Amino acid sequence: MTVAQIKQSIKDIIPSYDGEDRTKLTSYIDSLYNLSLRHSRVLPNNSEIARYHLCTFVIIEKYKNLFDLPQPDVSRIPIQPQIAKKLLEDFREFVNQLSASSTPVSTPKKQKPAAPISTPRQSGSPLKKIQALASSPSPSPSKNSTRYDFKTVSIEEFITFCNAFYIPSEFTKQMLKTFYSHKHKFAKKSDWSLACGIVYAAYMRINHLLLSTKMGARSEFMTLLLQYQKGGLSKDSLQTWCSLVEEWVKDEQWVQDIERQYVFGNQTIEEKISDEEYRGRIGDGWEQLERLGAMIHGEVLYQSDSQIEYYKNWSEKACNAC
Repeated sequence: MTVAQIKQSIKDIIPSYDGEDRTKLTSYIDSLYNLSLRHSRVLPNNSEIARYHLCTFVIIEKYKNLFDLPQPDVSRIPIQPQIAKKLLEDFREFVNQLSASSTPVSTPKKQKPAAPISTPRQSGSPLKKIQALASSPSPSPSKNSTRYDFKTVSIEEFITFCNAFYIPSEFTKQMLKTFYSHKHKFAKKSDWSLACGIVYAAYMRINHLLLSTKMGARSEFMTLLLQYQKGGLSKDSLQTWCSLVEEWVKDEQWVQDIERQYVFGNQTIEEKISDEEYRGRIGDGWEQLERLGAMIHGEVLYQSDSQIEYYKNWSEKACNAC
């Protein structure tokens, strides 16, 4: 269970809540999260980033009266409203699979829930925690088939991770190749360290203007990166791996392409404007005449049609500015 992600989703869905039952909510949400993974490993329509929020919303919705919770805000689920509405129906079905007998019938302050879900942490696989909620356990798949591997990042998860930070698809394909070329270095570690570092290298360059001008933008980005990764990385570990991986990939072709398009893009635009203004002032075709030996250049031919038009436009702009 990634407690930090669950706590963040609770804060997002009911920001005004600061009750004493947060630990119980965390346990409920964790159980539903693992049950949802059993039914759908990757959510459709790039919605994987909202899995914790979807679980949080339906759990709060179900236990709102019992725990005296605020009204959950569906607009704070970080996906399109139409998609969220459809997925919430699926997640409500997941909740309905839990036996009614596992639902506490008294106020938490007076009596603890009888079901094992009331404990903040439980040992064993996620499937066992879900089975503990049912009064009549049903046959289940093997342990290995239901346990989520926090060390491995699948192709679908990597693409969804990139989409969560709006990395253009043409770069995502190249980033995926880089991911698999360095993956062997993480045989005894978590692939999420590598995935976060690669996304970090791309995002920092694509959004370099925003990150350098908006106060707190970099810290906000790192918080989101920590929230959306599913490898259980700590904040310090995440920062260390991002810096290390960025150093590894800085010479990759896709990094250079991003820099040319986003980092040095403003300089290219300025050069283009300057070139267009120069051509507007002297007119087109003078380069060819120079090659043929013409001594009179458009810069000194002040009575040419292009110079007269340029002066007219310049005068109007100057008058308007005054």
